[in-house]
Amino acid sequence: MKRIIYIISLLALFTSCNYLDVKPVGKVIPEKVTEFRALITSGYTAVSGYKYLLALRADEVIPSGSAYAYPRLIDFAIWNDNSVNMEESYPWGTPYKVIFYANSVIDDVMNADIDTEDDSREQILGEAYLLRAYMHFDLLNLYGKPYNPSTAETDQGIPLATQIDIEQAYSPSTVKEVYDQIFEDIAAANEVLTVDEQPASTLYRFSKKSAKACEARVRLYHQEWENAMNLAEGLLSSSPLEDLTSADFTEPYNINSKEAILCLEEWGDNDMTSYTELLPSLIEKYDAVNDLRFNLYFTSKNDKYVPTKGGPNSNYKVSIRSSEIYLIAAEAAAHVDGKLDQAKDRLKELIKVRLQPDYYEERAAEIDQMTAEELLVEIANERARELALEGGHRWFDLRRTDRPEIVKVYTTDQGKQDRQVLSKDDSRYTIAFPKEATESNPNLHN
Repeated sequence: MKRIIYIISLLALFTSCNYLDVKPVGKVIPEKVTEFRALITSGYTAVSGYKYLLALRADEVIPSGSAYAYPRLIDFAIWNDNSVNMEESYPWGTPYKVIFYANSVIDDVMNADIDTEDDSREQILGEAYLLRAYMHFDLLNLYGKPYNPSTAETDQGIPLATQIDIEQAYSPSTVKEVYDQIFEDIAAANEVLTVDEQPASTLYRFSKKSAKACEARVRLYHQEWENAMNLAEGLLSSSPLEDLTSADFTEPYNINSKEAILCLEEWGDNDMTSYTELLPSLIEKYDAVNDLRFNLYFTSKNDKYVPTKGGPNSNYKVSIRSSEIYLIAAEAAAHVDGKLDQAKDRLKELIKVRLQPDYYEERAAEIDQMTAEELLVEIANERARELALEGGHRWFDLRRTDRPEIVKVYTTDQGKQDRQVLSKDDSRYTIAFPKEATESNPNLHN
């Protein structure tokens, strides 16, 4: 008997006495493929655009002295989690709401009546598996311990939600268990996906190509160097790069760019371009004259540099793009015996279309002389330059690698100098579960 699925408003996911607090606001009984497409689209639509907050948390930007914005943003920048001053927060309930939609589709879509030739039950099922994997991966990298192969079996991760059960006691799974589930979902998706690559109008949906790109990222974070390298290498021929040395290019992080692979979440915000300034730690990574990204990403204002990248533009929704694939290919290959030259080639292929030609020749010669250890440092710096302020990459990179000390010296909204330090391997490299979640759910603890 077909189970009735409610399209619901999740009021306090994982925070009520029953851990899930749901309130039906209307119900449908999805029976057709088109109705399940509408259901998974609701899941895509619910994905949170929070990642600009991670640029504040990393070593990229600091709130300016704006009396309006400073009090709202400073706690994100100085790792003061669960501050009462935070008007926004890192997502908790929203990703689980997306997972709810995905679970609803996974449970029943294969029983749907076929009422369209433009879509299939299998494609929708594959997208649901990938959306669930993507949300669990995001949550793990926010609230779970950084992946460490020697401790992942015991390190605390995040609650897994793979079934619709409002009575389930949601307790954190281990980091290993979460990754196992993510890989299981990706594998299940790969078995059923039918669309090779989405057209521009539906790049927010997963396809075989974006599934492979997503898996390459996850395998990199999981330190599966050869698997990540092979996945990325398999994508390069279909992942063109914008050439910033030419007169005709589109911003590589724009949904209209030929680099776009998955356009799911908005990672920019008006706060970034209006109320923050660059930290020296980011500025110093660029050659401001010869790196063509510098003036594309940033501008000078009142003797400071401020972002222009990632402003209030609905076109800044690129979750995965070609340049990341080149960087994954380079980093992963640098860890694989016998692939050092290949790693160098991939990095050079990217920077050739990002730097002034004469400067590229200089940098390429330097890269050719690097050891594997030196190259990995250079790739990390190149990720910081290429993916600056974008998609939470820098914060996630810092925590998945060596979790260095971060020192921020800045001017407060009162005109005073302040200094805050995140120590090496600081516990705050893992964001604390939201206070309202831990207070209401005894199974959650920091």
